[in-house]
Amino acid sequence: MTATTGGRSRASGASSPILDRFSATTWVDVAVLMGLSLLAVIGFEPAFGHYAFAPAAVGGIVVGGGVALLGRLLRLSWPLTVVLALAAYFLLGTPLALPGQSLFGVLPTLDSLSGLVLGAVFGWTDAVTLQAPLEAPPYVAVVPYVAGWLVALVSVTLAVRWLPGVRHRSVGRAALLLTGPTLLLFAAILLGTRDAFFAGIRGVLFAAVALVWLSWRRARFARDRIETDSAVRRSRLVGGAVVVLGAVAVGALAGSVLAPPAASRFVVRDEITPPFDPLDYPSPLAGFRTYTKQLQKTKLFTVTGLKQGQVIRLATMDSYDGVVWSVASPGSDTDASGAFQLLGSTIPAPPLFTAGASSTAAISVLGYSDVWLPTLGYTDRLTFDEHTGEDPAGTVRVNTATGTAAVTSGVRDGLAYTIGATAQKIPNDRALAKVPPAKLALPPVTNVPDVVSAKAEEYAGSADTAIQKLRNIERSLKSLGYLSHGRASDPVPSRAGEGADRMTDLLSKAPMVGDQEQYASAFALMARRLGYPTRVVMGFAPKVTGSTTTVTGDDVTAWDEVAFDRVGWVPFFPTPTKTDAPKNQTTKPKLEPQPQVRQPPPADPRAEDLLTPVKTKDNNPKDKSKIFQLPAWAWVVLGVVGIPLLAYFIPLLVIATLKRRRRRRRRTSGPPDRRAAGAWDELTDGYAELGLAVPVRATRIQAAAALEQQSEAQNLPVPEGGLAVLARHIDAAVFDGSVVVDERVDHAWSTADETLMKAREAAGPLRARLAAFRYRRPRRA
Repeated sequence: MTATTGGRSRASGASSPILDRFSATTWVDVAVLMGLSLLAVIGFEPAFGHYAFAPAAVGGIVVGGGVALLGRLLRLSWPLTVVLALAAYFLLGTPLALPGQSLFGVLPTLDSLSGLVLGAVFGWTDAVTLQAPLEAPPYVAVVPYVAGWLVALVSVTLAVRWLPGVRHRSVGRAALLLTGPTLLLFAAILLGTRDAFFAGIRGVLFAAVALVWLSWRRARFARDRIETDSAVRRSRLVGGAVVVLGAVAVGALAGSVLAPPAASRFVVRDEITPPFDPLDYPSPLAGFRTYTKQLQKTKLFTVTGLKQGQVIRLATMDSYDGVVWSVASPGSDTDASGAFQLLGSTIPAPPLFTAGASSTAAISVLGYSDVWLPTLGYTDRLTFDEHTGEDPAGTVRVNTATGTAAVTSGVRDGLAYTIGATAQKIPNDRALAKVPPAKLALPPVTNVPDVVSAKAEEYAGSADTAIQKLRNIERSLKSLGYLSHGRASDPVPSRAGEGADRMTDLLSKAPMVGDQEQYASAFALMARRLGYPTRVVMGFAPKVTGSTTTVTGDDVTAWDEVAFDRVGWVPFFPTPTKTDAPKNQTTKPKLEPQPQVRQPPPADPRAEDLLTPVKTKDNNPKDKSKIFQLPAWAWVVLGVVGIPLLAYFIPLLVIATLKRRRRRRRRTSGPPDRRAAGAWDELTDGYAELGLAVPVRATRIQAAAALEQQSEAQNLPVPEGGLAVLARHIDAAVFDGSVVVDERVDHAWSTADETLMKAREAAGPLRARLAAFRYRRPRRA
């Protein structure tokens, strides 16, 4: 006898000694927990998108649950099971979660192993701060993998080790096993987006499966069993299943129709400020002429405690694409560019830095409005004294490597803050002559015009040291160039911009005319061409008039900084101070008289000359070649509806084609006696596909008797006189030696077809549908 309690059941018959270590109840428990985990983990779809997370999520559940079962089957201890689980996590995690970092798509590498660790530790924070769908960094794909692996490992381990040994098998103890899948369900919701993934259907189905499982365990292990009749139990089981299915259908439909709006859905990513990405904002240097023209006399902010000769930093740019200089994005992966981080009031020193003089200043914002926070030197202390609107202490991001700070909520009128900063100590040129430039990885500069390389070699001259070459370039620009902001009061016009075309004009035409935007850009490109780590800094250089200095747009400036090993970033100021540039006095050719033509009114160049081209990150690129594209929900509906329909109709069409070919071959191929025998073969195959047992190696009369007996037992009709009449008719056509005419063959086929048609109608639609999916291969003669 087999035990009916929840412990380990042992049947008296022979069975597998390994699989028999688990009772049927334990297998059901494992199946339910794995199913609930799968139902919960698919909730990561809105965050990752395109089901790219499915191999990692499903694989993690299979790996964790499989290790838990294997550890119990092999009778391993808890510590050994944990070691086996960790080994499986790293061995199988590479092809499942990080196949792009694997060797041959399967074997782990150092990058994939480190990614599995980083994803398990830091992937959670990236999942709620990065923009969905989550595609980078690669280790973020480890989040669903480690979540499924951990939940399945713990839940299945408790199901096979702890739950069978509990003396009082109450529902409450079994319900503890639902903790893991429930936490996984909530994790998928909290880490997702406001667009739910079939929330109503998944939630109702999760609750229904859990409740049915708990009810089943309670009934199975009840001490007092009222009935033992299998028919009664079967009827109750069917009735309960119908009620549950109805509740699931009604609940899913109501949940889909009555679901609250997406805006009211609580997700963690909406409560956490995402990482600051400078490419979401225009390049600071691109708006240089806005300060020199529109804001020339505007009071931007006041600084109390500013010292003579001290400059104010606004933004540091080290990435160039031939259009503008930009602040490096978080994905640049270069230590020299640093990253914008949310820090406290005390800010650490940059990695490459030699401390100089310290200072403290109080800044009050007036007419300035942007995200970049004016600072002094390298900030080490920052406190906000006054503000309007959102508290900037929670939205400020500081890049310690570049000395740049940004407030994502905006720097505007009414903001007051106190800043403590330490200046970079600058050695003299004699000391720097003994120091090589630092070896740093900076973002690349691209689309640089050829004239930059030629001028870099020409201006650097034959100097031996890096500092001498840089000073030569600085002196050349200052001595050969002239300063002009392109204002009406300037002696010569000057075009804005730092793009490749503007650099070509600056270095190719005479006289060389521009302002800090052009000269700082040209110096940085030439220094980078010589292999020196260089960046452009934009800020303000006001004249200190007392304890409080008012900064206007006319005080805007830009300079360059070059990194020297073990010293830090040394500033260079290549912009000339001369403004009296000579005008081009080339002889004008004699003009031929031309017919008078009315010209269109001249366009106002002031608006175009005010700003340089601005490059921002396109977060919503559109492929114009795809004029029509189905939305995501349409693909989901097509998948939910289309896949089952294809799974139903494709096999049905294939089997129907095979049956049609079989029938046509039997009815049209061979002599008339063989075609008459084919009618009987078609009849017996039809009965076999309906589920009747056709005798093998029996005469037609014997087969007819067996089929008549089964048809009577199953309430299937037979022709008048029974199947034996048709069997004798076909035997006569085959064996009596007479000539078989076509009418005799047609009679056999029409009788067989009519018999099968009536049998299928009496069998019912479900049995007829199942028969349509069965195919009996024709027997060889």
